[in-house]
Amino acid sequence: MRDETIELFGKVLQETRKQLSMTQAELAFASNLGRPYISQLENGKLAPSLLTLFSLAEALNEAPSTLLRRVELRLSQRQQK
Repeated sequence: MRDETIELFGKVLQETRKQLSMTQAELAFASNLGRPYISQLENGKLAPSLLTLFSLAEALNEAPSTLLRRVELRLSQRQQK
């Protein structure tokens, strides 16, 4: 479940970024993180820390809880299948 959660967070992050027509570089700059790190998050290779989650959410103009709720919804949808 841990890997699945990390993977889903990455997908939510990428979808949210793309909805805002942001590049990974723009998100990295806005969140004060590295572009390779953003890529690793989106590809489900790394899990964000709490501080990183807040930085990303602020850069995406979202509440951290909104991003996490989207991940929760995806998890529950997968579990129902």
